[in-house]
Amino acid sequence: MAAPLTLADISKAGEGSTVFTWLTSISTSLVAFAFANTLFPTYSALRVKTNENMLKVTYYSVGLVFTIYVFLAVTSLFLFGRGCNSGTDVMTSVNLEMIHDPRRKEAFVLQLLFMIVLSCHIPFIFFSGKESICIIIDEIDRKSVSQTLDERISYL
Repeated sequence: MAAPLTLADISKAGEGSTVFTWLTSISTSLVAFAFANTLFPTYSALRVKTNENMLKVTYYSVGLVFTIYVFLAVTSLFLFGRGCNSGTDVMTSVNLEMIHDPRRKEAFVLQLLFMIVLSCHIPFIFFSGKESICIIIDEIDRKSVSQTLDERISYL
């Protein structure tokens, strides 16, 4: 049986980390948050609201995202060669390609495409996150949501 975790074990997890490793973990958390955040609006937008239809939509969307990522990885390997190994990410390889050979316009186009993707996705994730934090602060300070829920339950 393994020994239980202590605070010293948890504090060791951050040793040797950089700003980039923290940003990677934050972006992974935001992706998980965005998936959970869009699950219920997607369900309410379905024409026929059943669990089977929602499961089918989830399979299709995850499959599509998987296909896009695999396509991006294969394309990057063909464009940038073996410089794309498991120790680096695509953007690092793209940046290095721009440094080594500024005539490679493909690297610039990929950077531009990633900027467009980030500018289209990040505001929606942060808006709902900001709204959730405001609700938590309001609940701690005034308990507005709890009072409204209690009133609605009392009507039932």
